[in-house]
Amino acid sequence: MAKKSITNFNIDKALSRISKPSVFDRIIKEIDTNEIPSKYVEQIVVQYYDGNIVELKGEELTQPIPLNKDAKWEIMEDSFKKMKDVRIFLNTDKIEVDINIMVEKYLGKYC
Repeated sequence: MAKKSITNFNIDKALSRISKPSVFDRIIKEIDTNEIPSKYVEQIVVQYYDGNIVELKGEELTQPIPLNKDAKWEIMEDSFKKMKDVRIFLNTDKIEVDINIMVEKYLGKYC
């Protein structure tokens, strides 16, 4: 696997979101997720114990490489054991816009 570095981090955007908590931020913390639609995932970063880091974003997420249909769990388990950390970065701005649209659609007449 090729080493990739994490790039394109906007510190100003991150600081502004931290310094101004919104009602949405309080609500989203209370949600337990079972599944995350791929349209909200900005990138996935996988760190391995051997120091390799793999960053997946864009088409790598929306158009993944086909998987081996005959894969055995024992083979996949070995790959999982080599992973030190997996981080999923979400586009919370997009989630907030979509949730606000749904709240307006379903609850707008009550507000």
